[in-house]
Amino acid sequence: MESIAHLPSPVYPQTMKRFSFPELLTLIIVSTASVAIILGLWLWTDYINKERDKEILRSAMEEVMEEDGLDALFEMAGIPVDQIYYGDELIPLFQNKEGSWTYTSEEARNIAVYEKCKDSVVQILSESTLSDSGQGSGVILTSDGYIVTNKHVVGSGTEFTIIFSDESSETATLVGYDVLTDIAVLKCPRVGLLPMEFGDSTTLTVGQTLLAIGNPYGYTWSLTSGMVSGLERMVSTSSSSSIIPNMIQTDALINPGNSGGPLLDTKGRMVGLVSSIYSTSGSAQGISFALPAESVRNISQKIIKDGKVSRGWLDFLSVELNSQIVSYCNLPVDKGILVSQVVPAGMADRGGIKGGSEKAQYGSSVIYLGGDVVVAIGDKTIEGYTDYFAALFATSPGDKVDVTVVRNGERIVLKAVELVEQTEENTRWILR
Repeated sequence: MESIAHLPSPVYPQTMKRFSFPELLTLIIVSTASVAIILGLWLWTDYINKERDKEILRSAMEEVMEEDGLDALFEMAGIPVDQIYYGDELIPLFQNKEGSWTYTSEEARNIAVYEKCKDSVVQILSESTLSDSGQGSGVILTSDGYIVTNKHVVGSGTEFTIIFSDESSETATLVGYDVLTDIAVLKCPRVGLLPMEFGDSTTLTVGQTLLAIGNPYGYTWSLTSGMVSGLERMVSTSSSSSIIPNMIQTDALINPGNSGGPLLDTKGRMVGLVSSIYSTSGSAQGISFALPAESVRNISQKIIKDGKVSRGWLDFLSVELNSQIVSYCNLPVDKGILVSQVVPAGMADRGGIKGGSEKAQYGSSVIYLGGDVVVAIGDKTIEGYTDYFAALFATSPGDKVDVTVVRNGERIVLKAVELVEQTEENTRWILR
């Protein structure tokens, strides 16, 4: 018989020790505390290492800044410094490898505007003694040589010397002018010029910063700044005694020689053409005015096309209402334009507009009371001369307009009253 091996009897483990609740709680607390201590030591070590790395990096950055400048740090990080801007005007943070924060934000903005616009401004010298000023400023309109300036800058001359910002020069000829708005356009043969960018003057607000570039007293390409100190001003020009509506008023230091230069917003866009100075001395002790950019553009285009600007006008002698006239005549309206006299058989007369019959002394002038009071032209309410000139500013001779008048307490609409051409003479048929 085969022998059978006998395996040893199995050894069973002893029953596991049972922990009491206090012992188990103690074990958990000790384990948790150990983990917390280990984690805390790891975090503290990591913090110390990071601070050491930051200090090493900080020292390295300071060394780079001292040796190569702050812009080198951006370049090391792969950031093109010429693509870094700040402010609403998107002013480059670095200019010519120099940090622009060496200037205030206002200074940096002014510098940026000047650099953008100076090449679009010219100096104008008269070739004769017929110019009212002998010199002034101008603005490049087109790349092929059209330049806008003031009529009083060119005076009665026909040929002029244009000096550019690089000090080169060209001879220019007069294309045409508009006496009533004091605008003239010149043409020089040079091409490839940098035209001025036009802005929107209708968005201007009193208090907004403005800048001007010009040639005051022959000091070429001078920059001055100020603010919008008034809007929609009605200004009488010294050259023609005409009234221009909607002028921009500024307190920027404008002097003789600035005339015909640009009035700029802080983005370097022309919002007006410097036109006149109001002061007791003729220099910049007072306030200055500029023709809105939209008017400059439209008038210049008409001059380039036709050599002149023709504008519509109502041929009657007018008086702006005031409280004395309203009270004396017991008028039912207190604002509007009183018709003193109409040109016999003229267009206003034919259109049904009535003048007055009661002769009265009005300052140093004689007027006639009892005539129509113009209160609207087309859909534009007329409260005074500002509204009156503005309503006719964009019209042409031969245009027909509806004129609303108050006559004997009744509002009457006179349909299709034909306009005559506005001239220096009939523009003076207004009393203030």
